[in-house]
Amino acid sequence: MDFSKKGVEKKQKALVSKLPRNKRKLSVSLFKTLLVIFLAIIVLGIGSGFGMLKGILDDTPEVNAKDLIPKGYQTTLYDQDGKELMVLASFDANREYVYYDDIPETLVNSFIAIEDKRFWEHNGIDVQGIMRAFAHGLQSGDFDQGASTLTQQLIKNQIFNVGLDEKTMFDKIERKVQEQYLAVEIEKVLPKKSIAEYYLNTIYLGQGRYGVETAAKYYFNKELKDLSISECAVLAAIPQNPSKFDPIVFPEENAKRRLMVLENMLDQNMISQSDYDTALADDVYSEIEKVSSIKKSSPTKVNSYYIDEVISQLEDDFMAMGYSKSEADSLIYSGGLDVRTCQDTQIQNICDDVLNDEDNYPADSYQLSYALTLVDDNGEQYNYSQNMMVTWFQEEMGQSSFDLIFSSEEDARAAADEYKAHLIETTGYKEQLESYKVTVEPQISFTLMDQETGQVKAIVGGRGEKTEDRSFNRATEATRQPGSTFKVVASFLPALDGCGMSLATVYKDEPYTYTNGGEVRNWYSGYRGPSTIRQAIQNSMNILAVKTITDVTPELAYEYLLKLGFTTLVKERTNSSGGIESDINQSLALGGLTDGITNLEITAAYATIANEGNYIKPIFYTEVYDHDGKLLIDNRTPEESPVISPQNAWLLTSAMHDVVTIGTGTAANLSCGLYTAGKTGTTSSNYDAWFCGYTPYYTASIWIGFDVNTNFAAGSYHKNMWRKIMDAIVEAKGLDTSKTFEMPSGIIRATVCKDTGLLPVEGCSTITDYFAEGTVPTKRCGGNKKVVICNDSHKVATNTCKETTTYYYTEDDDGKIEIIDADFEYDQNILKEKCPLHPEEEKPEDPSDSEDPNKTTEDNKKDSFKITSGVDGAGGSISPSTTVKSGKSTTFYITPDKGYVISDVYVDGSSVGPVSQYKFSKVKGNHTITVKFKKDKTEEPTTEKPTTEEPTTEAPTTEEPPTEPPTTEEPPTEEPTDEPSSDEPSSKENKHKNTEE
Repeated sequence: MDFSKKGVEKKQKALVSKLPRNKRKLSVSLFKTLLVIFLAIIVLGIGSGFGMLKGILDDTPEVNAKDLIPKGYQTTLYDQDGKELMVLASFDANREYVYYDDIPETLVNSFIAIEDKRFWEHNGIDVQGIMRAFAHGLQSGDFDQGASTLTQQLIKNQIFNVGLDEKTMFDKIERKVQEQYLAVEIEKVLPKKSIAEYYLNTIYLGQGRYGVETAAKYYFNKELKDLSISECAVLAAIPQNPSKFDPIVFPEENAKRRLMVLENMLDQNMISQSDYDTALADDVYSEIEKVSSIKKSSPTKVNSYYIDEVISQLEDDFMAMGYSKSEADSLIYSGGLDVRTCQDTQIQNICDDVLNDEDNYPADSYQLSYALTLVDDNGEQYNYSQNMMVTWFQEEMGQSSFDLIFSSEEDARAAADEYKAHLIETTGYKEQLESYKVTVEPQISFTLMDQETGQVKAIVGGRGEKTEDRSFNRATEATRQPGSTFKVVASFLPALDGCGMSLATVYKDEPYTYTNGGEVRNWYSGYRGPSTIRQAIQNSMNILAVKTITDVTPELAYEYLLKLGFTTLVKERTNSSGGIESDINQSLALGGLTDGITNLEITAAYATIANEGNYIKPIFYTEVYDHDGKLLIDNRTPEESPVISPQNAWLLTSAMHDVVTIGTGTAANLSCGLYTAGKTGTTSSNYDAWFCGYTPYYTASIWIGFDVNTNFAAGSYHKNMWRKIMDAIVEAKGLDTSKTFEMPSGIIRATVCKDTGLLPVEGCSTITDYFAEGTVPTKRCGGNKKVVICNDSHKVATNTCKETTTYYYTEDDDGKIEIIDADFEYDQNILKEKCPLHPEEEKPEDPSDSEDPNKTTEDNKKDSFKITSGVDGAGGSISPSTTVKSGKSTTFYITPDKGYVISDVYVDGSSVGPVSQYKFSKVKGNHTITVKFKKDKTEEPTTEKPTTEEPTTEAPTTEEPPTEPPTTEEPPTEEPTDEPSSDEPSSKENKHKNTEE
């Protein structure tokens, strides 16, 4: 250091110099400025932070306790006895809600131990947990430890979409701040137990399972209350990372975290050391693997046809309540509904077993549905349909009869492969996509309902394995032609109820044409003359049905059909060709429809008759409850709509009972003896065959045919299956087979002329039937008068005509003549015109024409023959024995006593069946006729003996023994066959319409 004089002076100068002083001032000022700026930044930062925080909090969504309630629950469907049928759930809505008091304490503790150990103490935010996680992050550089409480996790799941909407770090920070704020606010108003309850019902636990109840059933096949400590720990280990800790896919990873759960529970005194040791020794993952293996090996459960229809009806009903279709579907699949269906599982199983038994069908056929897409080298696609395939086989391969029906699945596959190989070879393209499906044929549909409640108890939409949900249901979606089943509902029902007709109303079965000129043809050969409506129903007579609807008018018939619940009928519409289509025409009587009807709707129509004339819309469920147990829909007392009177319903039932006892539907008559009524139906070209019938308990309809219209002789297959199902139900349910349809008041018996339906006079052949009060005729028959007609000229015979026939005729008040059973054309002058071919001659009386008193009785009767009648046992009567001249005819009438029916009739020792009358025509020898009766459980209309012996005639009889099979196109079967065709006219207006599914 310089302490010399010069050095000291220099220092003194420096002390008084202005330059250093200025430098010091500058340094102090800069420091002060920087300090102020720093403090300002801190203040501004804090202000901005508070401002930002305020902005985040201001953007916090408004939340109340209800918003935290878990959403998306599985819907459960039960059968009529409360047995679970099916669970419906969308992917994120399969949770089953469980209340806190029903959750085991061990399970609650296991989640708290690993996820939020101070849950019962904090106010929504775990400050200690936050500090611990922050310290861990500073120390390790890894801020992966979470500090979210159960409350925060619940808010994250329910309010913030599990954080999936975050795109930036700021979004995550904003959500985290709002989450913590809401957690504090929520805990001010919501009890801890409620928060735990909501959380445990909300969380995702892997494998598509939401909530602890669903997860317990899925992993352990146990109810929640039955879980062990070890199993509770397995579930608690999942939520942090459901993929990583999946106990099925990654059991080792789950086991590590399960150990942490058990250790935390032990540390927090939630379990004892013994509990810990037992849980640790539990081989829980082997059990999980076993349960999982069983689930994998079990076939995927597909909705039944019944469940599909429940869903469809739920959709319709919710939309009627104002929901959109998407809202209705959301409610069904994630609304947590309890649906009490009408299905009777016992009956449904019977139906499934019978209708899927291949022994009940003819040899199977297989219908191919096919489509193929090829692609060229440039990626352009080329589509080939099954119609193109048919054309190729028919035109290119010369197989003119080729169709898509095969005798085996192998043949179907071979045809498809041949067509595909041809296309690939000729085009050089590559296969991209093939659609191949075979369906067993013939197909079937069946509906069974309780007519008194409208509840559908069973439904089958097809035979064969059902492979997908909401697949085509032939019972509810297929519109098929109903054939002769429509005669009852479209023709005879409105005739009785709307036009005052009766079962004894007579129409003549004779050549007849539609108003447009088309011929109405019966399914049997020839004509049967005057016939009653009862006979028309019993024998399915086409001409009588069309004549009846013509008098009823198709317009009135259409109105009745609407009341019976048919929704697929066409009032009027313009088709693609510009023509007008309508079902309001005469062919309505024979089921000739534009589109057709469904099995479900025709079942409901017949159920209306069985239900004393009251229509109930078919229902598939009685009650629907929401997740909270509130009743949403109540179908327990469905509305009934009167369509016809109870009297007319009973009369139709009586006539349709004849169908199954002596008519076209005998194959459907129950073996158990329970009273049965119904109607057969077959359509043109044998595309469709039906039987619609009912007992005092249930109404059911069966359809058989090919999905694509194909000629198929159904014979009695469908009627046999209908009978087997109904017999099996009677046995399974232990039903009273003596039950019948009680006759309502307002029904009376009356005797009328069988040829005119009017009150009889002397000489009339009569029948006795039931009538609704007010429908018994008040007008008397004009009487049957006799006329002899020449067979050559069809004029009144002279005494020189060699071949003649005696006919009877009636004459009304206007003098109009009707010759009964005339098989020739005539005009109203016939009685005034004698045979021009054989002039009248006066002849002396032939002594041989009168009896010689000198001859013995036997000599006088040598040209006559004895017909001896008798009754084997008791139960009724038959016309008395009589003597008939050679070549003449006579008819015997058989009348059961009350409580009896005809069992059989024997002519010359041979059975002719349980006929109510029998005609001996052109007698050439002696005969015997004997009848046997049997007791009947119900009183049925009987044909009484005529008040006088029926006048003899050689004309065709009006009624033939029903046991003699008519000559038809349909192949003979062991049972009487149904009509093969309803034979609508070929004209465009009334032609039979067939639809293809």
